[in-house]
Amino acid sequence: MIEKRWIIIFGAFISMSFLGMSRTFLGTSLPSIRTTFGLTLVQAGTLTALLQFGFTLAVFVGGPLSDIFKRSFLLMAGCLLMGINLILFGFSDWFLISLLGMSFIGIGGGLIEASSNPLLIHLFPGRESMVMNLHHFFFAAGSLLGPLIMGTLLAREIPWQWVYIGFGIFVLIIFFLLSIQRISSPKVEQKFELKAMVKLVKEKKFLILLTVAFFGLGVQNGIGYWMVTFLRETKSFSISLASTSLFLFFTCLAMGRLFSSYIITKLNEDKYLLGLFSLLFVVLFLSIFVPGQWSIMLFALCGLAHSGVFPCLLGMVGKLYSKNPGTAMGLLATGSGLGSMTVPWLMSFISQLSNLTIGFLSFEIYVMVCFFLMIFYMKITR
Repeated sequence: MIEKRWIIIFGAFISMSFLGMSRTFLGTSLPSIRTTFGLTLVQAGTLTALLQFGFTLAVFVGGPLSDIFKRSFLLMAGCLLMGINLILFGFSDWFLISLLGMSFIGIGGGLIEASSNPLLIHLFPGRESMVMNLHHFFFAAGSLLGPLIMGTLLAREIPWQWVYIGFGIFVLIIFFLLSIQRISSPKVEQKFELKAMVKLVKEKKFLILLTVAFFGLGVQNGIGYWMVTFLRETKSFSISLASTSLFLFFTCLAMGRLFSSYIITKLNEDKYLLGLFSLLFVVLFLSIFVPGQWSIMLFALCGLAHSGVFPCLLGMVGKLYSKNPGTAMGLLATGSGLGSMTVPWLMSFISQLSNLTIGFLSFEIYVMVCFFLMIFYMKITR
């Protein structure tokens, strides 16, 4: 029994790394995928949008599903969907099939997210914060490994399709490892509180934070998906150098989150967010226009500026709505997912009408929206 328990713990942790890796795999390989299929920027942007759409949809319905199915079953289903569709994406020569495969990769990731968090909390009663921090460290680790693996193999002229197929096979190995055992996880009697959700989105303070999450996380994922393409096409970086830049972006994002909890104890959350958005506006502008390899350091600072945004928003929502934090945080996560789907796609659309430099500059508009919304939030809460 103890051995089976550790198998599912290992499976839950490693599955979370697949979620991070699936996103940075796409960001790193996007220039090669465009070349293979002859895609426009908007068509390539549709791949990122569908990955996020599938993820957001699965996370949104994951709560009700966990009342019907065991969480260990949902975790296995997520791994199975992700593994099969990673392989399908690697084998497909038809762009429409690739779009479908990318959607189901997102759904698989969403099921992993929705099931693994409560499953691990069930397995570690009394140590919830510790296990959640460790769990999301694996997401960061996957995000860091993605550009290193894909970038290194592309630099050695290994086709991106082979890398996706190998990734899918590894995910399926974890699925089969999980399928040889079962950990019982009791159902939680929990109703889908539509009235509570409607009430929340009508509240001015929550609507402001939801909008900040929409645009803030949209910009973060937009940079993550499109940085390699931007650096290759506007600054003529090699795939190795561009993927290293993405790795450093996520490194600073991960490191910043380690220090965010301490900094928030010294500053109010709203002031902290104002500082982060101010830093992001400046370093993102410089990243776009500085010559040569200076942009590597500046894009890394963009990751640092993003690091505290979502944890801070989650903390603010948890404090404001302590009677129904699950509903409030779930809505916030859904809003961030929708922003991560919409903002990167809009960037690709603007870039196709103009160029990638103008497209990346459009991110600055959303950062300024977040900045002024936080100023407004401070006024109505004082």
